[in-house]
Amino acid sequence: MKILILKKEKTLFEIEGYAVFLPSSKGKFEILNNHCSMISMISSGIIKIYSSFLMKNYHNSDINISYNNNTTIIKVKINYGFLNFKKNILTILL
Repeated sequence: MKILILKKEKTLFEIEGYAVFLPSSKGKFEILNNHCSMISMISSGIIKIYSSFLMKNYHNSDINISYNNNTTIIKVKINYGFLNFKKNILTILL
């Protein structure tokens, strides 16, 4: 799935991923490839993205990138936001 994180009308981050964990008022929830379409509010916490693409030389204080075997794990700390998932494109507005 394509994952876009937007902040103040600019793209903060864009990557292909296969799993995203998001914070909500009732805990965490997960979106995988081919999930049904949805729109939701997300709470403060950490968005965790799993991808098979390696990212090098990416620097941003809001984003933490780590690697485990062939998986890139991206963590983004947020205060709140909204998401729209449709046709395997996840758009997160912060």
